[in-house]
Amino acid sequence: MANELLTLTPAEEARPELKSYNVTIPMGSLAIGVDNIHHDVFLSPKFVQGAREYLFDVIRQFTSTTYLPGIELRTTRGPDSAAFRKLLSELLQSALTQAKYQKNIEIDLLFRLGLLKFLTFEIGNQFANLILEGKEWIRKRGEHFERSQQAHVIKARLSELQSARRGVIRRVGQQVAQIVSDVEDNVIAKARRALFGEDFTVYYELCKNRLIFLDGGKDDVFFLEHYILLGNYARDPDRFEAMDALFQEFLREAGVRLSHDPAHTEAIQSHTALLESVQTVRADIAALEEQRENTRKRLDRGDGFFTKFLNSGDPADLKASLNDLENRLKHQECRLEELGPQIDAARQKLDFFVKDHAGKLGEYLNEPENAKRLFDVSSASEAEAPTRARLLAQLLDRLEQYEILYHVLASYEIRPIASDYCPPVHLQQLRKALVSKEELKQIEQVIKHVPAKKLSLKTIEELSKKIRRYTREEMQALVLKFAGDFLRLRRDLSDAEHLTTCMERVNLVTTEKARELSRLNNRLYECVLPEEARPEQDNVISHVIIKSDVRGSTRMTQDLLARGLSPASHFSLNLHEPVKKLLDRYAAKKVFIEGDAIILAIFETESTVAYARPVAKACILSRQILAVCNSYNERASSSDLPALELGLGVAFQGSAPTYWTDGDSRIMISKALNLSDRLSGCAKLAKRMLAKQKTLFSVYQFLNTMEGASAEELDEFLVRYNHNGIELNDEGFQKLSEEISLESIETKLDMPWGRQSVTLYYGEVPLGESVELLVLRKAFARQLLPDGKIGGPTTHPYYEVCTSPALYDLVAALIRTQQAAVMASQRS
Repeated sequence: MANELLTLTPAEEARPELKSYNVTIPMGSLAIGVDNIHHDVFLSPKFVQGAREYLFDVIRQFTSTTYLPGIELRTTRGPDSAAFRKLLSELLQSALTQAKYQKNIEIDLLFRLGLLKFLTFEIGNQFANLILEGKEWIRKRGEHFERSQQAHVIKARLSELQSARRGVIRRVGQQVAQIVSDVEDNVIAKARRALFGEDFTVYYELCKNRLIFLDGGKDDVFFLEHYILLGNYARDPDRFEAMDALFQEFLREAGVRLSHDPAHTEAIQSHTALLESVQTVRADIAALEEQRENTRKRLDRGDGFFTKFLNSGDPADLKASLNDLENRLKHQECRLEELGPQIDAARQKLDFFVKDHAGKLGEYLNEPENAKRLFDVSSASEAEAPTRARLLAQLLDRLEQYEILYHVLASYEIRPIASDYCPPVHLQQLRKALVSKEELKQIEQVIKHVPAKKLSLKTIEELSKKIRRYTREEMQALVLKFAGDFLRLRRDLSDAEHLTTCMERVNLVTTEKARELSRLNNRLYECVLPEEARPEQDNVISHVIIKSDVRGSTRMTQDLLARGLSPASHFSLNLHEPVKKLLDRYAAKKVFIEGDAIILAIFETESTVAYARPVAKACILSRQILAVCNSYNERASSSDLPALELGLGVAFQGSAPTYWTDGDSRIMISKALNLSDRLSGCAKLAKRMLAKQKTLFSVYQFLNTMEGASAEELDEFLVRYNHNGIELNDEGFQKLSEEISLESIETKLDMPWGRQSVTLYYGEVPLGESVELLVLRKAFARQLLPDGKIGGPTTHPYYEVCTSPALYDLVAALIRTQQAAVMASQRS
């Protein structure tokens, strides 16, 4: 996005700083389709079918009462907006997760373009289907019915419906655009921030452009309601092209300067030099032609007596001179011919730079905030106010000079009455009636033909008088509003044109044959729902084990038995059953559950590799298990029941587990299973050392160092502390950093050995239509000295999934601050 600075001439004391706007969707890394022109995109068949049915139902709902009363097309039902919204959300989430798996945001943007192309085309297509089904309904009733009066009435209404196409597509398109925008803002934007960070927001804001959902990209009613209604015809002084030229000219005359590219300057100099060369050659040719003509005359007179007597020159010398002139003339003419193509090439090159220069100036007109920076006195500093007041006055004078001012004022004044008069009056005609008496007379003739609407010219005449009674201050206020509205319209039209161009580069694959051909050539981008992508043989490629170690279960069992309570039901109701209810949400499977341990697994398969995020889900699930434990402990404290103490270990393994069978039972064999057992452990020594320490963290490691020990051997010398905490293995952290976008911060916090700097990693995990904040701590095992004291840090790292609410409040506040800063920078 361009971000150049525009200022007024140095003569001005206060220089308005203008910002440019130019956003282009990146598509450079995407594979070209089989036609070597477009990008092949295949959208989910389930979504495509559901969207078609929904759009047809919405169009029928908008039109049935007015145009199709008494006609039942297909099965009569209302549009299911909730189902469509759910399908849309699932499709966009599938696109996003696929882009994350490929580590390329352009894939998600390509799917978004394909979706927009499908929806904008399908609205018009389903409108045509509605007209067609109306005609088919008449035909199926028989030839006798087709000739009946009722059939003629229905045909007339279908014809009226066809005439109302623009309005119907506008209503349906804006409803669909709103749904797309809502899903983006409430669901997808959060998930994308979790997976990719904040870097790509501007592209998705561009994709929310609503003009692409209009019929042909333009609609006077929509422009009147949301922007400003301009003229449409070549003779209109306020048509868009004329207004655009006026604003660009105004900026230039106001002293706005853009620095020329060195190549532009070189092109100007080259073109000027070639023109000067042409002028020089043409002057030489003219002089040579004159000399040739004089020499010929002298040669013609050379044979006379008096000429010889006057000694006008030897004929042989004159012929030699004439021949020399002819040769020089031919040389100059050849040179002139050679300069022709050079002039054309130089002119084309210069035209390119001129258009590019005009385009750069236009980029400043694509930033609506520049209207305030140029003309809004109320928001100006004391130094800027005089300059803005002068520029606003000059703009008003310019609009008056070009006879545009009253057209602009009329566009704002007709907003309250447009729905009453249009139809039968054309919207442009109504606007012009406030300015032109001839147009007012034509409207008078129009409303005479619709006496039922009881329309009067009085309201229009009063508005016409009103715009001529405006004070200069009132005019300036509306001109300021007009400048902002025009710049918004210009930006959105430019964005819509760019979006349309990008959508044209997308080829929506609709047949299985074309799909297979593109897939065979590795040219196909498929965006399907998870259930559509699952193959018959779905092999596991990696897995995560969650081990929840229940401490003191033997003591708890004895305590409960002594009170006459059932240990089995106690553990089941307060731990095992609540945990089982969590499994489906996180796609977790039970491996093993008994009194003192819960072992769960989350598998990543070939079909779910793009969106499974097993480590992220395992971390959130582990937090939920601790929440179940904490909830029980709160209740237990009030009823004098023994408290639960857990330690959780989360271990990722980048391969599938193996199994052996014992009768009907399958027994899992996995390195992650063994590792999770160690990660969840808590040594009695560490527990005694940290028993009275207050800290925000629940996982620590201490190391009895031994020289020459390998990494695996060092693990045997680790003294682990895991008291109601969650430890993640190193391979799991690396996998997590691929699954979501992780940011890091350094902050000083209290530790058992004193206050020190702590590294926290945080990110958001998409789960359905919501996101969950996840905070982790990276730390290094501390040395355990012979006297039992804690020494300095070693080089052995470990990772804790944080659970302290205070840490999450700290990180959530940091995220809000960053988001506010991003929004502020975008606004500025």
